[in-house]
Amino acid sequence: MDGSLLLWGGLALCVFWGVGVHNRLMRIRARGLSALGSAEKHVRVYADLAHEVMTSVPAGGAHPQTPVAGASLDGWARLQSAWQALDQAWKDAKPSPLAVEPLARVAQAFDHLQDAWRQLNDVPPDLAGPVVPATLRTQWEAITQRVETARGGFNQISILYNEALDQFPASLVVRFMGFQPSGRL
Repeated sequence: MDGSLLLWGGLALCVFWGVGVHNRLMRIRARGLSALGSAEKHVRVYADLAHEVMTSVPAGGAHPQTPVAGASLDGWARLQSAWQALDQAWKDAKPSPLAVEPLARVAQAFDHLQDAWRQLNDVPPDLAGPVVPATLRTQWEAITQRVETARGGFNQISILYNEALDQFPASLVVRFMGFQPSGRL
């Protein structure tokens, strides 16, 4: 009788512990998905800004493909191409939002977008003025600050989640529960 009670007590303890591990990881995962959604929302603001700039025609009657008078077509085309690559990376990451590979591609595409922006800003001004107007530069930097904050928040949650997956004794059962390591932005 005592052996049976001890067996059932141990089994109940294991079940409650497993449920606790599962719930803890699901809470961290939900926070990660929320932070990832926040980062994506802020990145989408880049799309609105880029669309607004790329479709505007300056008052001076410049070439319709040139968003700002005197701007380098190559620089703006690189920026638009980088944005399209980032947008595609986000779409590719949707089916498995916390997977390592898709998030690595999103991070790489975002870094490429920032590099294209820096290259565009490095174009020296000509007689028509700077390639990137000050207001656009200010808006871009404000968006970048919000995106970097959201990326940092997601990366912290991702580290916490991955550490929780590796903690003993939870590490013995998390793979059976279907939890996989999370990538970083």
